Amino acid sequence: MPNIENEKAALVSLLQPYLIVDNVEALVGGLSNLCMKVTDDSGKSYVWRPNGHSTDAFGLNRATEYEALTFASKVGIASAPAYLLDEGLLNPWVDGEMLQSAEFDLTARLLADVHALPPMSLHFDPFVKGAYYYSQLTPSSVDRSISQIHTYFQNHVFVSGLPLTTCHYDLGYYNVIRTPEGSVSLIDWEYAALGDPAMDIVMTSLANGFELETLVDRYCQIKGIADKERWLMHCQRWLPVADYLGVLWYALGYELYGLDIYKERKHFFQRKVEDYIQNHP
Repeated sequence: MPNIENEKAALVSLLQPYLIVDNVEALVGGLSNLCMKVTDDSGKSYVWRPNGHSTDAFGLNRATEYEALTFASKVGIASAPAYLLDEGLLNPWVDGEMLQSAEFDLTARLLADVHALPPMSLHFDPFVKGAYYYSQLTPSSVDRSISQIHTYFQNHVFVSGLPLTTCHYDLGYYNVIRTPEGSVSLIDWEYAALGDPAMDIVMTSLANGFELETLVDRYCQIKGIADKERWLMHCQRWLPVADYLGVLWYALGYELYGLDIYKERKHFFQRKVEDYIQNHP
């Protein structure tokens, strides 16, 4: 396990050319990596999002996250990033309260706003990402079920044909901050990329517990899309692929961190996907 105090000291030294650090504290709750809250000598706070073994394992790129935040900040749905370094990304701390539960209409509008951003440079292909996650697993983590699930989806690759847009791919209520002024700020853009908006709708529905058809209907209403049935069809086709990625993501997370939540979620998605494959040989 990393020595937190040593990491804090190293971070103070790393940031010295940019600001005078007064305090550093580890943040809990993130599932992808350990982040730090940094406060400078003027009282301004930041979040340090490091590169490391976990970012490599999940295929994350802080430069891409910086690009996404820059785009999003220009339309007021995120704070502009502060500094991009080789070692990680420093973002302003967003004052406010994380949403305690999903707010349907707010989420649908945020989703539409994200999809209206300029196209990002990184392309997200769910099947390529699945192959990458699988390649990061050690043999001890790949049981027969996971191997069969992975083979099935890699043999059923498809594209929807919808125009690609910038997507967040982790738009859960836990990544939405309501500020003291009443506005909202969307955080944790590390999975953002240019991709299929229908897949982003699916992942947003899963993250918030929304009925997929209801979210598709509202999204299409906001975007002025007449052919709702076509969009629903594409979303329904992506749903088992999102579950497949969930299996591999949580399997990888359990291997990295050994926390029960990863194991439990892996089994949850594994059962869903096994049932799907049985009914769609």
